[in-house]
Amino acid sequence: MFEFVKNLFKKSTNYNDLKNINIAYVLANFPSLSQTFVINEIKWLVEHGYNIKVISFSTPDVPAILDFEVENIRFDEGSSCHEDLVNNLERILIENDIQLVHTHFVFPVGTLFDYPICGKLNIPYTIFAHAADIFRYNIDEMNRVGEVSSSEMCKGIFTLGNFHKNYLIERGVSEDKIIITKQASNYDIEDILINNNNPKKIVSISRYTEKKGLDDLIDVAKLLEDENYIFALYGFGELKEELRNRINELNLSNISVNDELKGAGEVKKVLREADLLVSPCKRASDGDMDGIPTIIFESMAYGTPVLTTNVSSIPEIIDDGVNGFIVEANNKEVFKDKINEIMSLPPEDLLKIRQKAQKDVQEMSSVDKTMNTVTNTWKNIK
Repeated sequence: MFEFVKNLFKKSTNYNDLKNINIAYVLANFPSLSQTFVINEIKWLVEHGYNIKVISFSTPDVPAILDFEVENIRFDEGSSCHEDLVNNLERILIENDIQLVHTHFVFPVGTLFDYPICGKLNIPYTIFAHAADIFRYNIDEMNRVGEVSSSEMCKGIFTLGNFHKNYLIERGVSEDKIIITKQASNYDIEDILINNNNPKKIVSISRYTEKKGLDDLIDVAKLLEDENYIFALYGFGELKEELRNRINELNLSNISVNDELKGAGEVKKVLREADLLVSPCKRASDGDMDGIPTIIFESMAYGTPVLTTNVSSIPEIIDDGVNGFIVEANNKEVFKDKINEIMSLPPEDLLKIRQKAQKDVQEMSSVDKTMNTVTNTWKNIK
C-alpha cells in the first residue's frame, strides 16, 4: 500500500499549483502564544486560499486566541508511546491526502516524525530551525539535523540568519538546502510617538526563561535604582516567581514582573507608550539562546528604541547607534551604561535611529516576506 501511495504522490502532484494541494503544518502544539510567527504563517495561508490543516500532539502552556479558523487535528489521541504517535500521524497524513508537510522546530517534530514518515510516504517536507531546537546542548546531540536534512524528501531548512546557517552547516546540513528568512512578524507602521514619560518607561516582553536574561536585567535595575527609570517586565514562564523573589531580595521598587500581554493590541500599546525596549538575551546554562526575538521587529516597527545583546543572529539586524542599540551579553555594567547613554541622547538624534529602525524592519521582516519565501520554495519542489 505504501509503495502505491509513494508513487501516487510522486507522479501526480504539481507543486507549482500550491492552492490545489493539501498542506499540513505538523507541530508539537498549537496555537501557542509564544509562537505568534507560526500563527501568522497559518493565518496568511488561510486568508490566501491555501488548503491548510494543522496536525499537532499537545496543548501549549499558554494558548493564543485565534481570529481565524483552521482545522487542528490531534495525533496524540489514544497514544501511549512514540510508536502510537508515529502510526497515528501516518494514518492522518494518508486519510487527509497530505501532499506537503511544513514544521517549525527541528526537534522533536522534524526528527521524530517528518523525517521517517514523510520519507516512507514520499511526502516532501520543509522545516524552520529556530533556537532551542538546535542550540540546546542535549537537543543538539539528538536532533540529527544533518541526517534529517539529507533526506530526498527534505526540500529546505529555513532559518533566521547567517549565524544559524553556519551553525547548521557545521552539523552537516547542505548549504544548498538552507534558506534564510526572518520569522513572520506582524506589525503596523505608524507615526512615531514622542513620549514625555517621567520617569522613563523601560519594558521587556518575553517568556520568563533563562535565555532571556531577565535576572541580569533585575541586577541592572538595581544599579540604576537612583535614576529616573521604571522597568516593567511582561510575559509568562517557569521563572516568574523566581524573578519576583529576586526583586524582593534586592528591595527594588523600580521594576515589576507582570503577566503576559493578551494579543497584538496589548503588545502594541505597551511598546508605543515605552521609551525603550530591552531584550538582554544570553546563552543559557543548557545551551539555549534566542534566534531573533520577534519582539525586536515589533518594537522597531512601532518606533520604540531597542537595546539588546550580541547573541546568535541578532547582530545581523541591529546596528548599534544606527537602528537600535546592542551590547555584549552577560555584562551588566555595560548594559547599565548603555541605558544611560540612550536616555541622555538628544531627542532629534534618537528620532533618527527610531525612523531608521522603522525603515529597516520593513525590508527585513514581515508576514508577506516570509510567506513569499516559503511558498516560492514549495513551488519549486520537484
